[in-house]
Amino acid sequence: MSEFYVGYLPSMPPGIRRRVRAAVAAAVLLAIAGAALFAASQKKFAESFFEFGKPVEFSGTISLRPFPTLSQNSTATPWDSDEAPYLLVAPGKHGADALLSGWDGKQVRLRGTPIHRFEGRMIEVEPGSITELGKTQANPGDWMDLGEATLSGEIVDTKCFLGVMNPGEGKVHRDCAARCLSGGIPPALVTLDADGIHRIVLLTGEDGKPLPKQAYLARVGQPVSVRGRVWESRGLYYLRASGAQITALP
Repeated sequence: MSEFYVGYLPSMPPGIRRRVRAAVAAAVLLAIAGAALFAASQKKFAESFFEFGKPVEFSGTISLRPFPTLSQNSTATPWDSDEAPYLLVAPGKHGADALLSGWDGKQVRLRGTPIHRFEGRMIEVEPGSITELGKTQANPGDWMDLGEATLSGEIVDTKCFLGVMNPGEGKVHRDCAARCLSGGIPPALVTLDADGIHRIVLLTGEDGKPLPKQAYLARVGQPVSVRGRVWESRGLYYLRASGAQITALP
């Protein structure tokens, strides 16, 4: 006689009980495997860092053009340092131009919060922490013209990308990036170099000055191609282009 389940009995028949247990075990294993596969398919977070609440003291020479930077002092002059300068930003979604007005070319000591990942480094400057150390030193203008190039990648705000947000790129970060860039955070194109390594190339206008925001805000957080002239200065790379030279990719 075939077994059948009766709800008010204390237990189900042995055969049905075995089949139900097997089905439940299979469902649990499938759920675990599905969760593991889903997790493995997700893009990993970048190894980026924002040392929130841990301000550090820095010394060096400030340059405001085309974006605020701090070149650390060396045994010779600040411009001879082997390390690329720190990009400088203000707290929140703001660039540091107003905060550093009047400090161009001066040797200073300041406090700020480090922001960094492989592609670059930055300091969120603590307002009121800047003190002058020495005489103004003119930047010798050590710019190297690397020629025309067409680079593909994504336009990001450097503050979030370098560590304040994770992920600090892509569609999920597009609205935040647009607000940061509107507030004066330096824009950059994240692209691949000849060795397949991610690099940031700071975007400027064709004249080397900051590119008008309306030229790129609509292209943030999506694949783009930018045609322009690449320049290098003290370890930082810049792409001089116009808004018309920024095109969306499929």
